[in-house]
Amino acid sequence: MFKQFISTLPGADIYMVGSFLTFFVFFLLVGLYLLLADKRHLRQMGNLPLDESSTH
Repeated sequence: MFKQFISTLPGADIYMVGSFLTFFVFFLLVGLYLLLADKRHLRQMGNLPLDESSTH
């Protein structure tokens, strides 16, 4: 059914390539952010819910 729906749309391949590129670029940027981010800050943010020294 999906193939029939896609084959009736003119220019559907452009939408598929565009959505794939959007997906790929988004996860590439997230991966680069995680590789280049300050590890000390990430560790501090990860331990924040467990930190009992904070006052409310």
